[in-house]
Amino acid sequence: MMLLYFVELFELDKSANQKKIATFKLLEEEGKIVEIDGDCHHPVVENILGEGIFDYKNSMPGKLYPYDGISFLENLKYHFRSGYLSATDVQKKTVD
Repeated sequence: MMLLYFVELFELDKSANQKKIATFKLLEEEGKIVEIDGDCHHPVVENILGEGIFDYKNSMPGKLYPYDGISFLENLKYHFRSGYLSATDVQKKTVD
């Protein structure tokens, strides 16, 4: 059994309903690179992959990318906190 850490990214659609764009996942044992399930061609996801996100949690200079592992996951909720785009806190679940 392994521990899976994940963050879900949502947007509001034209009808003001919350729609999941993607899930960012990190397996505890592999622990290096965050995988993305969902619409990898969505402009927001492409922007994350190309431009990265700032490290708001630790106030470190530079940007974070999926290869930064858990630090990247922890900062998604700070990067996406508008009414239009939002990310969940880091969640855990046990997988076989």
